[in-house]
Amino acid sequence: MLERELEIFVYGPHGIRRLFVYRRWMFLLPLAVLAVLAMGGAWLWRFQSGYEALAVRRLAVLGELAAQKAAAMRLRDRVRRVGDEAGRIASFNAKLGVMLDRPVPDRGDMGGAAVPRLPGLAVEDNLGRRLFDFLDALGTRMAREEVAQQELARSLLGRKLEFLAKPTLWPARGFITSAFGSRPSPFGRGGDFHNGVDIKVPTGSPVYAAGAGRVTEADTMSGYGLRVVISHDYGLETVYAHLKKIEVKPGQQVRRGQVIAQSGNSGRTTGSHLHYEVRADGTPVNPRQYLLD
Repeated sequence: MLERELEIFVYGPHGIRRLFVYRRWMFLLPLAVLAVLAMGGAWLWRFQSGYEALAVRRLAVLGELAAQKAAAMRLRDRVRRVGDEAGRIASFNAKLGVMLDRPVPDRGDMGGAAVPRLPGLAVEDNLGRRLFDFLDALGTRMAREEVAQQELARSLLGRKLEFLAKPTLWPARGFITSAFGSRPSPFGRGGDFHNGVDIKVPTGSPVYAAGAGRVTEADTMSGYGLRVVISHDYGLETVYAHLKKIEVKPGQQVRRGQVIAQSGNSGRTTGSHLHYEVRADGTPVNPRQYLLD
C-alpha cells in the first residue's frame, strides 16, 4: 500500500541532506489524469469511427437527391412537351373547325384554348402533388381534344373535296417576316394594313397552290408585280405576288400542292419574298386561320 509521505535523504561529505519529499497524491493525480484522458479518448473514438460511415452515407444521399432532381427536371420537360403538343392539337382542331365551318366550342378552363400551366419549382409548394394535378387536367384536356378531332375527322371524310379546295397548304417553304394586320410601313414612316403574310424565301423558290381551284388571273399588277390569283370554292380566293416566273395560265384548273410559280422580287418590295393573301367573299382575312401547321 502506498505510503502517505516518503522522504528521501542523501548522505555526503557534508552530512545528511534531504533530497525529495514524496507524497501519495503525486502518484495518484497523474494516474487519474491518464484515466480521464483514456476514457475521453474512448468516448470520442465512437464518433470518429462512425464519421466515415456518416460521410459515405451523406455522399450517397446527396447522389440520390441529385438523381431525383435530374429525374424531376426530365419529367418537367417531358410534361411541358406534352402540354405543348396538347396546345398544338387544340390549334389544329380549331383550324379544322374553321375550314369545316364548325368552330370548336369553348370547353372551359381545361378544354378550351388555354393549355394548363405547368407548376413551378418553388420549394414551399408540394411539387409532386401539383404535377399530378397538372397531369390529370392535361389528360382530361387531351381526351376532349381527341374526341373533338375524331368528330372533325369524320366530318372531314364526308367533305374531302371541300378540304382540298380550301387553302390549307403553305404556299412556300419559308418563315413569315410580316404578319397579317396593322404594321409599321416597310417603306418609310407611318403604318399600313397588311392584307396578307410575307413568307421569306430565296428567289426562284417553288410556289404551291394552297388549295385546289381555278386560276383567274396571272399577270402584273402595280405594287404586286407578277401575281397569280386562284379562285377556290366556298367564296375563297388566294393571291400569290412578287413572283419571278408564272407557271400557270388563266382558266387553268390546279391541284392542291401544284407548283404555280417561282418566288421573286417583282413589284414594290424590300427584298425577295412571297406575298400571300386569302380573301373570303372579296375581303382579306388572316391566312393563318386556314394554314395547317
